Amino acid sequence: MLYNNSMTADAADAPSLCEAFAGRFRVGAAINSWNLDEASREYAAIRKQFNVFTLENESKPEPIHPEEGRYVFGRVDRFAEFGEKTGVRLRGHTLVWHSQCPDWFFTDGNGNSVTQDVLLRRMKEHITTIVSRYRGKIGTWDVVNEVLRDEGGMRESKWYKIAGTDYIKEAFRCAHEADPDARLIINDYNLESSDAKADTMAAFVREMLEEDVPVHGIGLQMHLGPDTNLEKLKNNVRKFTALREIAPDFCLEVTELDLSCYRWNDTAEDVDWTDERTAQFSAQYTELFRFLLELSDEGVLDTVVFWGLHDGISWLNGFPRRHRNYPLLIGRDYLLKPAFYEVIALTDTNNG
Repeated sequence: MLYNNSMTADAADAPSLCEAFAGRFRVGAAINSWNLDEASREYAAIRKQFNVFTLENESKPEPIHPEEGRYVFGRVDRFAEFGEKTGVRLRGHTLVWHSQCPDWFFTDGNGNSVTQDVLLRRMKEHITTIVSRYRGKIGTWDVVNEVLRDEGGMRESKWYKIAGTDYIKEAFRCAHEADPDARLIINDYNLESSDAKADTMAAFVREMLEEDVPVHGIGLQMHLGPDTNLEKLKNNVRKFTALREIAPDFCLEVTELDLSCYRWNDTAEDVDWTDERTAQFSAQYTELFRFLLELSDEGVLDTVVFWGLHDGISWLNGFPRRHRNYPLLIGRDYLLKPAFYEVIALTDTNNG
């Protein structure tokens, strides 16, 4: 049973995720600029349920800076205006990434790879222009995204092949110079499920902190599945909380949370949404949020962002293959799932 009532996320009398967790951590969603029509149902649900937001795609390098010397700010400007009007916190995603990044960053007029000096100059101009424009408006930036390999070690992207790890450190320094008050995050996926990747992240961030690179936190994407080992997740996350020994204010954010109903190789025929599966889904989310509340109580986590508003528009409907997916607490047609109620019930337990 996927839903147990007809209550919707945008209903005036619906419970609210961000209100339930107020005082513990912000709860947010990845959205798009076209969700910001104040007369729309999307907008009503956004304002009811969440108080921190990330643009899903529109502030990535390719859409915002498609050509050298040409920026496309309109949609991000609208996002920033939404934040100013409502007072919610905004996250910028992402300044530097190997994907959705135009080739002009890496090549000269003849199609040859540029030098490290040229690449870093282009990167610094990109970061300075964007972060300066939204200084005081976008409070957190995913400065670099997915710079590690799944098996541990650094991803051998075009960025890395030309500039080594210098591009990562310089990206943080440049973003900090452009907005000294912004929180700066290094963001990646599978940190909770790959011991080697978690170890690489912990060691590299420790190195940056010891070199006084202004990295303020780690973003845990947490794209989870029915086979996610939550005990391993907790153990790997604890590798990052240990960094507070060096930087007492170092933080963690959950930046792209969802819980696929499929394992990686499953097809649509492999998933039958039974009462038992509903209970498993609820139990996984509840155990996860119990751990997140523990991190919040320790002062290390203050932000949890779902990657999408509701199941119907989740990216997982098309990745890694096309099939209907049900990865969020808010389902299709904005219906609230049993897991939604079980998760917010944790706040009554913790506050009581």
